[in-house]
Order: sequence, then structure tokens, then C-alpha cells
Amino acid sequence: MEQWKGKVAIVTGASAGIGEAIVVKLVKYGVHVVALARREVKLQELAESLNGKGNNHGTVHTKVCDVTDEQAVKNVFSWVDSTLGGVSILINNAGTAKVSSLLNGKLEDWQDMMNLNVLALNVCSREAYQSMSRNKIDGHIIQVNSVAGHNITPYFAMKMYNASKHVVRVLCEGLRHELQLVGSKIKVSSISPGGVSTDLLLGIIERSREPNSTVQVNNIKILQTEDVANAVITTLATPPTVLIAEMTIVANGSTIQAHFQPSAAVVKNLLNS
Repeated sequence: MEQWKGKVAIVTGASAGIGEAIVVKLVKYGVHVVALARREVKLQELAESLNGKGNNHGTVHTKVCDVTDEQAVKNVFSWVDSTLGGVSILINNAGTAKVSSLLNGKLEDWQDMMNLNVLALNVCSREAYQSMSRNKIDGHIIQVNSVAGHNITPYFAMKMYNASKHVVRVLCEGLRHELQLVGSKIKVSSISPGGVSTDLLLGIIERSREPNSTVQVNNIKILQTEDVANAVITTLATPPTVLIAEMTIVANGSTIQAHFQPSAAVVKNLLNS
């Protein structure tokens, strides 16, 4: 990690969960972090808890930013270029999952997942590439994906989330290919965790306890947010000649492929609700 000390990282979805854990870990390694999220109070609390810890620690800069707003993203990268000299690391962590069946789900829910999980991620990656190129930085882009991007989970109403994460997998390889074609040394990595103890997953678990729920995710073994942050550090710590293209991590005792099949009666109840 010595190669990144004093460099600038942008982390999306930084106000809680995996994003917050990644910010904490990067700062400890001397990386200056621009933390992006929509919740200003949470960002300020994070910065106050980390700044001023000593010369060997990085600094946290906070930017309230909805990454689905293209102009807001461009403004952040422009500020980083003019104030901090460009970005060396981008961690695309912001994402959402909504329980929404392909049979009776809402278009709004599907659009929300695609806008944040796919389009916003791609906009941030594009802006990071352009910043790195302008400032002659051989940087590293890391997409926080999911095991849901590598298989079709058997949960009844999670297929659009599956689809969004499958797209991320394709975009990772596609971005690597285009960078190769233009002769860039910028790295692109994907980290695909299984279930992680975040507000997002805990909310889904809570919903699974409702009567006739089709999302039965009780008693699963899950990772902690620090586990994903450690995976980010492992990926960044590779030498310039080595790329971890894909890292899949799950809690010990669990599997990559979920094993749940709702009964026909449960599915019928949901469709009739």
C-alpha cells in the first residue's frame, strides 16, 4: 500500500456500511479520501472521527453527491482535479437492492437499481479514467459487485438486482478491454462479496420475517463490512504488473450460490397481495 500513500481516492456510498469501512481503512494507510454520499451529517461525522489522527494518516474530504446526477459527479471530479491534483483510486461502492418481482414489480424500482448500480457506476468510472489520463496517473478503479452478479439467485423477487450486478461484471471486463486498446495502465478490479452486514441486507432480512415473504434469508452466515474493506486493500496492494481482476469473498460456512426455493403457495400469495 506504500504506492498509494498521499494519493487521492474517491469512495461512493461512503456514509455507512461497506463504503464507510473502506474510507476508514484507506485513511489508515495514508490515502486522502474524497467521501461521496447523499447524507451530509453522516459524512461530517465520519470526517470528524478520522481527521487529525497524525501525519501517517490520510485526510477525509466530504462531498454531498447523488451519483445518479451526472453533473454532480462531474463537479466532484473537477474539484478533485483542480484542488487535489486528480484521482488515483476510485471505489464504486454505492448501490441499492429492492425486492421487486419481474411479474408484478414497479418500473420505478427497476429504474432505481439500474440508475445507481449500473449507470452511475459507469459515469464515475468514465470520469475517473479522464481524470487519471489528464493527470498522467496509472490509477485503480474498483467496482464493488456481488455474488449476485455471477449467478441467478433463487430468491423470487431479486432478479432485477441480479441483472444489474451481471451488468457490472460485463462492464468491468469491457472497461479493461477498452483500456487495453488505448494502451492505458489503469487497473480495473471487481470485488464480489456474499451477504454483508449492512443496513441494506438487514432490511431485506427483516422483510423476510413478514408473513408469506418469498425472501427467506434468515440464519445465513454473513460477512462484516471490514471484511470487504480488507479485500479492497488486498486488491490495491498488488504490484503494477499484477491485477486481481475478480475477487469473490463469502463468509466461511456459506456458499456462493444461494439455495432457497419458495413454495408455490408463498409465490401465489405474493402475486395476489
